[in-house]
Amino acid sequence: MKNYTFIALVVIAAFTGVGYYALDYIDEKMYPLPVYGVEGHEIESFSFDNQLGTTFHSEQHKGKIWVVNYFFTSCPSICPKMMRNMQSVHDVVRSEEDIILLSLTVDPKRDTPEKFYNYLSNFNVDHSSWQLLTGDKKDLYRLARKSFLISATDGGGDEYDFIHSENIVVIDQNGKIRNFVNGTAEHADSQILRTISKLK
Repeated sequence: MKNYTFIALVVIAAFTGVGYYALDYIDEKMYPLPVYGVEGHEIESFSFDNQLGTTFHSEQHKGKIWVVNYFFTSCPSICPKMMRNMQSVHDVVRSEEDIILLSLTVDPKRDTPEKFYNYLSNFNVDHSSWQLLTGDKKDLYRLARKSFLISATDGGGDEYDFIHSENIVVIDQNGKIRNFVNGTAEHADSQILRTISKLK
């Protein structure tokens, strides 16, 4: 009787595994990820300073999945929610060398590498797999609009009146935008991780 029970458990486990991958395959075939932007659209090359005071060169991270958002450290509204969701994603993928998280500032005047480093003391961060980037404002804003296809502006021009998208962008290994996820949504982290799973 014990042998039959063991065999039954093995069969169930096998079919459960097969069923999982079959469902995943069906999901990808029935609901494939779109590719955003005009045909041939890719993320342009860029270089910005990170929280360690070193330069991030995008060319050195080609072939990876990127999870990207715009924020600023003094933002009181949507940024805390977005960054919590980025943290949740980071907690899962932090050790995977083919995935990188990038958070670019819309307030480079104040968001210096030192400011970033202090800001991240409230987060559990692997500095190599989640980088906060700052640089020339016009380059940061142009990259948001032209490459990542999200908004980033000075708003009405007041000192802290910055407008930036609440979207977190997921970019595939070929530099193509594959998903926009509302970074303030309750299950944004799950949506991002699901997109990453499909891309992998």
